[in-house]
Amino acid sequence: MANTADTVSIKLIADRLYRNPVMKEVTYEFIIDNALEVMRIIDAPALYGNKREKIKVVNYRASKPANMMRVESIARTDRGAIETMTSTDFVSQDFLESGDYNVLRSSMTYSLNSKYINTNFEGGEIEVIYKYIMTDEECYPLIIDNPILLRCIESYVKWKWFDILNDMDIVSGQKLNKAEQDYMFNVGQAHADMIMPSIDEMESLTNMITQMIPSRTEFQKRFEFLGEQEYLRIQ
Repeated sequence: MANTADTVSIKLIADRLYRNPVMKEVTYEFIIDNALEVMRIIDAPALYGNKREKIKVVNYRASKPANMMRVESIARTDRGAIETMTSTDFVSQDFLESGDYNVLRSSMTYSLNSKYINTNFEGGEIEVIYKYIMTDEECYPLIIDNPILLRCIESYVKWKWFDILNDMDIVSGQKLNKAEQDYMFNVGQAHADMIMPSIDEMESLTNMITQMIPSRTEFQKRFEFLGEQEYLRIQ
């Protein structure tokens, strides 16, 4: 699996695409939009960076980070300790600030909507750990420097552009089908490569699977010790 520290700008994809005379009119906006789309289709954890951010809770809700792709962990941090929060489907969670609810709140919970993180406490501070798409100084997305992934993104953008040109009778249906076949082959390779664990990750998986005493409190500990090896004391 590619090292997430080795990244390239999406401009590299554009430079490769512009070598094809048929792709000369493709805009950066079109390339970026479709590159992000295919990255979401692959949806491999290695595509994203990890970020930690503290957010104020006011009136039972906090604003979601603008670049958040997926929540990894949320915890309340304003009461002298880290209190891990759990996701809930409680139907009234989104409307706690608008009614008089007598709800037993023995644990910290949250729910998400398009704009806010809703909590079951009125005010405080939460720490959110989440996945996000890395960007360069010009806010262009950064992509893992993996030749299989780069080829996948390039073929996806080409296929989407050829689809437009085919509607305009500029590119034949045969060429469009060839572009689609290239993308389907490349996306399968990229997905398999992105989810393949590294040697370190495989060691951690082995430690989790072979635990002598399975832990039932890893979530409360925010999975800090999940991959650590256990030892049996014989004296």
